[in-house]
Amino acid sequence: MAEDALEDEEELEEKEPKNILKILVFVLAALLLIGVSVAATLYLTGFFDVKDEQSVAVLNELEESTTDADGNLKEKELPEKKKKETPESQQFEQSYQEMKSKFTVNVPHSKKYLQFSISVMTHYDDKVLDNVDKHQTALRSAILQVVRQKPVETYNSEDGMAGVLIEIKEAMNGVLMGYEDFGGIEEVFFTEFVIQ
Repeated sequence: MAEDALEDEEELEEKEPKNILKILVFVLAALLLIGVSVAATLYLTGFFDVKDEQSVAVLNELEESTTDADGNLKEKELPEKKKKETPESQQFEQSYQEMKSKFTVNVPHSKKYLQFSISVMTHYDDKVLDNVDKHQTALRSAILQVVRQKPVETYNSEDGMAGVLIEIKEAMNGVLMGYEDFGGIEEVFFTEFVIQ
């Protein structure tokens, strides 16, 4: 038994240098890998590039232009702002006016109702808008006549809504033509629109 113990100790002594040698090789390989990756990073970021003399001269000139003789920063000199002239518009000026109160209408064959507001637009003078104010009652009646005849599906599509607006415009111009001999409303807009 004593001989077996001696043989085990000799084997352990032989294995220890091999283990230390393996560890040393791995540590050196890791250090070499780290060094190579640091060097590659510095190279790729331009750390080793030679500074161009012209670039240095431009930077020095820029630095001198922003500092005075004492080395203090100069106040920033901004270029003078120039205003651009807006060209005269070749289009007619639009005038808008919203009808004074909201409209509420029952939708036919449905339990739903509409609530909406309308604005009108004209390129003519204020006389058209004055006529809209003057004949609010007749215009409201004409608008309600158009809107209450349409089924709810009409208001669920862009085309349907556009068609209703055209019919409202024609009805309003018809009323104004009857009372003032001139319509003048060129577009009608829903400014609020709710279906409940």
